Amino acid sequence: MWMELIDIFRGGDELQAAGDDLFEMLAIVRNMASKVRPHVFDHSISMDDRARVYELDIQVNKLQRRVRKRVVAHLSLNPTRVPYCLLLMTLVKDAERVGDYIKNVTEVAELGGGPVPEGELREELEQLIDIASELLTEVEGIIRAQDRERATELLQRGRAAGKRCDRLLVSLSHSTYSAGEVTSMVLLTRFYKRLGAHLVNILSSVVMPLHKVDFYDEAELEP
Repeated sequence: MWMELIDIFRGGDELQAAGDDLFEMLAIVRNMASKVRPHVFDHSISMDDRARVYELDIQVNKLQRRVRKRVVAHLSLNPTRVPYCLLLMTLVKDAERVGDYIKNVTEVAELGGGPVPEGELREELEQLIDIASELLTEVEGIIRAQDRERATELLQRGRAAGKRCDRLLVSLSHSTYSAGEVTSMVLLTRFYKRLGAHLVNILSSVVMPLHKVDFYDEAELEP
């Protein structure tokens, strides 16, 4: 379905513009993530950078609403393209949620989180954040190129990372961290798990039929 959708994007109508908006959303959330990443564990992001993250999140929200408007306009003239419009609506919602979770990372200190010291559990979370960052960095190129092999590889890495997040939460319940440190680690683990899950959803559109997008099942890959 994605190859057909890419062909439609070249048609010069509202659906093509909606596709461009999706790719712009992904570019913006990558920018947001790059501003947040250096400050994840010490909560030292500046007020200016935090304000910029919020501004970028608002841009993502506006783009999502614009895609919805474009899809409605397109369907009024091309009602036979409903499946492609449903796919776009699904993907922009996932992209919008990625932006929300990146914004949430900047709010951990306000929610009672404290700076997290070096240690084995922090190293595990750093690795999981790196995987989420890898998915975010590559997702646009993968869906543009329809790289099914790389999409499948990252889908598997992303799903495995989600399970590792669950195990990390259990380990944190037995840790000697202070209350503030545990709060930070638990919130960050949950935020990055969900962020990664939404990126996995987007990647699944490359290899799964429409009704299975968000539910990656290797046994049901599209031919």
